[in-house]
Amino acid sequence: MLRKDVFKIIDVHAHIGGDQRFLMRVDAKNFIDTMNKFNIEFSFVSSLTSLYTDFSIGNRELLKIVKRYSEKIMGLVAVNPYYGNEAVKELRKYVLKYGFRGVKLHPTYFKISMLDKLTIKIVKEAVKINVPLMIHSYDGGIEVSRLAEKFPDALIIMYHMGGLNWREGVLRVKDFKNIYAEISSSVCDKGMIEFAVKELGAERILYGSDIPYQDPSVSLGKVLGADISDREKKMILYENAYNLLLKGGWN
Repeated sequence: MLRKDVFKIIDVHAHIGGDQRFLMRVDAKNFIDTMNKFNIEFSFVSSLTSLYTDFSIGNRELLKIVKRYSEKIMGLVAVNPYYGNEAVKELRKYVLKYGFRGVKLHPTYFKISMLDKLTIKIVKEAVKINVPLMIHSYDGGIEVSRLAEKFPDALIIMYHMGGLNWREGVLRVKDFKNIYAEISSSVCDKGMIEFAVKELGAERILYGSDIPYQDPSVSLGKVLGADISDREKKMILYENAYNLLLKGGWN
């Protein structure tokens, strides 16, 4: 078990709920048990039910869990852009009324561009109420970089660091200071964390697990095994997320 006095962890990418594609479901107890096993202090969590079934049901389920485990779990509201104004209202309700910390968007699953007029509605609202956009990004950062150029005031977390084309993803977002790279994915190429630190700086890299699709040890191994300083590891695992998402270090 990782010693708490050496490295603390904040997970900015995790899920609770069900994914019918893999007949998978993770409940609150299993989730908290996993957090405790890896000494994860806080997790930013979206609902799989919201993403892949019904966002209103999934967000309600997640709200109950957030209320029960408010000292551990930070809610991310997930919406379907095709629902237009209803999706925007859902975002506003869960952020302004219930204190959710951001919005999760999965343009690949919904087969919609981040620059589609429906998605732009959600982006504009997120900027207006000052919450981050957590965006699934397996396209080498193409969509998030286009979005960042159009919305320089948006705080964007590029989930998966661009995916298989992570080198292109890192280089593509390098000049957009409003984009931060989250490291979870099944891609474990040698040197990927070192490359990201060199190009972006350790201060723009965030730890994420992608629970339940991956065990937290996958991303943890990427960081702890990287040829970077302990100071940089602490920044990636904890300090960046704390300053950016909990302390309100953006803008």
